[in-house]
Amino acid sequence: FIPSPSYGSLIDTSRPTPIGVQICQACEKIYSFLQEPERSNGDDVLEDLCHTAKLEGASPDLKSSIFGLMRPEDIKSFLLAPDHQFWQQIKENTEQFIKLLKAPGAAVPYSVDEMTPEAKNAKVRRIRPVVMDQSIREPATNTPFGHTGYQKYLTLQIVKGMGFKDIAISGQYYGASYTPETQVLEWMKVKGEPMDGMIVMFAPGKGDREAGIKAIKDFGIPNAFLDLTMKASVRFKQSDFVSSVLETVEILDEIFTRMGFEQGEISVNLVDLMEFLDLKPDGTMDDKKKSEAEDAFRTWKKSDAFRRRVVGILTEEGRGVANYKDYGVLSRWLRRHFPRDEEYRILVHAHGGDGNTQDAASVEAALEGANGVWAAVIPQAAQSGHNSSMVFLDNMVQMGNGHVLADFWLHQGAQCARHIYYLNFNSYTIPDDCPIWGARVDQLLHTAFSTVSGEEWRQRRGKYYDIWGDDARVQIGRMTKATDLQHKVAMCRSLARGGNYRISPLVSDVETWRKRIVEVGPKGRAGDHVKEVRDLGFALMNAGIRANMNEEATLKQLWDIAARNKTQKIRCDQVAGYLKAQQHQGEKE
Repeated sequence: FIPSPSYGSLIDTSRPTPIGVQICQACEKIYSFLQEPERSNGDDVLEDLCHTAKLEGASPDLKSSIFGLMRPEDIKSFLLAPDHQFWQQIKENTEQFIKLLKAPGAAVPYSVDEMTPEAKNAKVRRIRPVVMDQSIREPATNTPFGHTGYQKYLTLQIVKGMGFKDIAISGQYYGASYTPETQVLEWMKVKGEPMDGMIVMFAPGKGDREAGIKAIKDFGIPNAFLDLTMKASVRFKQSDFVSSVLETVEILDEIFTRMGFEQGEISVNLVDLMEFLDLKPDGTMDDKKKSEAEDAFRTWKKSDAFRRRVVGILTEEGRGVANYKDYGVLSRWLRRHFPRDEEYRILVHAHGGDGNTQDAASVEAALEGANGVWAAVIPQAAQSGHNSSMVFLDNMVQMGNGHVLADFWLHQGAQCARHIYYLNFNSYTIPDDCPIWGARVDQLLHTAFSTVSGEEWRQRRGKYYDIWGDDARVQIGRMTKATDLQHKVAMCRSLARGGNYRISPLVSDVETWRKRIVEVGPKGRAGDHVKEVRDLGFALMNAGIRANMNEEATLKQLWDIAARNKTQKIRCDQVAGYLKAQQHQGEKE
């Protein structure tokens, strides 16, 4: 590395700070310089860093960053684009919000008993709802801005403030590629954030598990989530689903023991269990597949390492074609094989579909033997949304479960959900109809619709999930007050072209990028540069820059950079495909 002769070293590989984080910090510094040109020459700093990144002896990480892949004027345009400037406002406001969330704040005027309706249903009262939080990961599957490491770190602070203790922090589905899923771990290390309760997600196949195991070793993550595909694994002999789970559990057991994680836990997610069993709407299953799955369960439970480490049996259906009763049937069946007295937790994840029963699925599963859900606070995820942990917890409260308000801090949850949405979608315009925290749910159309006055049947004492002191409420109100920049961003988005494809850059496959590029232009053969365009999108996310990668202007700019780089033989590192999305494709995989 050759330091800048004029500005010192913004990026220095000899520092203990990971270079990925240094690149983000350099972009932040340059952005601040560009905001005050009378005090600092941000253009010169940019020119210097881009020149350094292209030197023969430059660090490979620096070469593969935006400084090595883009010209100074390209980077400047992304930094000064309305969306990234608006991100700066959202970031600063979120940091202030987190301080308010951590402050003592206003007292809740009611006791847990006063807020929980009386219920004589012993089954409901006995359930101690469990949530494995997915707020740091799941919304990435739906936002055109993708994720950045620091944005994930801020989300972590919010969900911890809500009392969630089991948190999926990283999805290692990209092989050896560097992505925000690893960068968030680096930010935690830089910030001195403990890894207690954190969970890393990955597939158990021999080649697929390497990145997850590396993350556990490098960052000291004490818990693992194994994403197991059953149908796909039957077809790919190198990943037999029975042996791949046992092998990975035994490897993790040894690693956890060596690292001193005596309480280290493993959850096994049966990604396509409904499809594998050919679960029918009447609750029947294919007898042969049912026996095969039950044999697998028995084999797993013979292993000492499995019994010692595996505490969670999870399931989902990823395309939104299951109905809520399916989750009850599956939970009841799974509970017979993984009973409560053996201390197994069963959690479900339901994707939205045409029936819109994903939140009903959470309750149905709990009533039929599940412990709870693995889900994010907000429902925006994947193709049509998913079950919301906050909606699930509120449903349990209203059914008379007294554990929810004792175990989780939901009294500021409405604003927490909103700020998670702001972070993910780079907007202060929140959806109108989201239960609990939507923009319109508290605006009464008629006093007859009030749930806190008038009709006494199931009347609530107040707004349990939006309790703040007067000063804090004023500060929060100021954060989302309309600004000229907000109007400018809204104007840009109003010009966006729709279509049959939308890019969510952290997870969309190459084919989706290709077809979206075809929809919006630019002129040329999409196949010539589509992979490089996607990789440049990852470089932007890795640099902490927010850009709407579903928009025509962004795609055209990335296309032009990719075409120029190919002419100049500037190579962009290929980012591996997102494995988790592929797991939902069944026989089409």
